[in-house]
Amino acid sequence: MNILPEQYIISFIIIFFSALVQAVTSFGSALVSMSFLPLLLPLNIVTPLVALNGTFITALNFLRLHQHFDPKKIKPLVIGALPGIPVGIYLLVNISEEIIKTVLAIVILAYSLYSLLHSISKIKINAKAGLLLGFFAGCLAGAFNTDGPPVVIYITSQKWSKDEMNISLSSYFLISGITLVTMHTTGGLITKDIVYFFIATIPATLLGVIAGSFIYKKINHETFQKIVLILLIIVAVMLIVQVHI
Repeated sequence: MNILPEQYIISFIIIFFSALVQAVTSFGSALVSMSFLPLLLPLNIVTPLVALNGTFITALNFLRLHQHFDPKKIKPLVIGALPGIPVGIYLLVNISEEIIKTVLAIVILAYSLYSLLHSISKIKINAKAGLLLGFFAGCLAGAFNTDGPPVVIYITSQKWSKDEMNISLSSYFLISGITLVTMHTTGGLITKDIVYFFIATIPATLLGVIAGSFIYKKINHETFQKIVLILLIIVAVMLIVQVHI
């Protein structure tokens, strides 16, 4: 794998911002990375690289807020996601990327716009729907590393504090990330070159997490929810643009 110096520099910047976003909202690193890195590198390199990087970022966030962890909060999502990940890996090979991204963008926009225009507290998604969202998230994780939106939709609908939401997102993504990296490794998608590239970008990740952690401490619960929803809308728009360019 031949990476030009300018490709590495731009990748470093992208990963820094993806880590910053994840440290503030507990999701979004993969969405940021998967929106820009494919413009520089082939998808078969970007997908396992982002899986490694996202899992590392999530592990750092989990350690930062581990005292708020409650495994029961993410149980429906995890149960649904585990069978969804291998389905997503299958879809990556066999189904049009444009179709999946379009469906994802529509779901994200519908939920995010409704939540911003109405009271978030009125929306409550039960555990059964959480299983379905978890499965959808697993499919997206296996295909594009973009399992964030369905998980965020479920967690932001619950009446939890900022820290409870944050650690629930981090703990879910840590479990799904480890599972995804394991499957990519056993499938031969993670090569030595990809591991070396991941190691080379660790400084960008650490700097992004430090900066994002500082910002996270300065925002309140309502602001946190709005940032998450606005980020989701931006992601949806970017997905639509990607499909049509």
